[in-house]
Amino acid sequence: MRILVTGKQGYVGTQFERWMAQYHPEVSVDLLSVRTGNLETIDFSHYDTVLHAAALVHRKETPESAGEYHRINTELTENLAFRAKLAGVKHFVFLSTVAVYGEEGSFEGAGKVIPIQQVPYPTSLYGKSKYEAEKRLQRLESLGFQVAIVRPPMIYGPDCPGNYARLAQIARKTPIFPAISGKRSMLFIDNLSAFLKEVIREKARGIYVPQNSEAVNTTKLVALIAEANGKKNANIEACGKHMSQSITKHPDFQKNIWNACF
Repeated sequence: MRILVTGKQGYVGTQFERWMAQYHPEVSVDLLSVRTGNLETIDFSHYDTVLHAAALVHRKETPESAGEYHRINTELTENLAFRAKLAGVKHFVFLSTVAVYGEEGSFEGAGKVIPIQQVPYPTSLYGKSKYEAEKRLQRLESLGFQVAIVRPPMIYGPDCPGNYARLAQIARKTPIFPAISGKRSMLFIDNLSAFLKEVIREKARGIYVPQNSEAVNTTKLVALIAEANGKKNANIEACGKHMSQSITKHPDFQKNIWNACF
């Protein structure tokens, strides 16, 4: 079996290659950068599966960046899949995101455990560009070209960038954090790698929302991260509820905290 993984500088792609080398060294995995638009130079005919993990993510969203999100996350994905299909690749795995379900919500008492039956309603440029890519891939799918769409929640693991890194930074720097009763879906990077391997092995198609077996309470997670870094969050329970009530009165600040944490 030969697998082409896009996203040479990305966390998921590099971690998947590392995990496969450790646990399945008999499988050939090539990691490739496609952001430079060099698709015409790639010989897809050698591969059984393409795992498309490259994406524009964690970039500040502005009206000016909308075109870039669409070009990289939507158009590049469609073009990559089209060329792979034309070359005879039988299986295409697309790393999407739970951001297709939207990112807004009530701060107090909120939960974000994602059921696969939930109807997508993206609100961010990132989520919208990924969801549009999903729809284009589904139109490309045929009997000889199976498409699997994977929508992971917040990913965490060693040296993980993005939302988890920002949450860890908050835990290390502040002694207080809002008391949030809701739980969040999360996914350990090695669990994601193992799941992707099974999707590829089975040549699976359809939409998947892999998550850890247990959802995580964000306030408790912050406390655990702080403890692991030798910090104490003694004021979390005492001050958290008062802090969260103050935050809900400031929608812009609430949204920034919400997106950084989740």
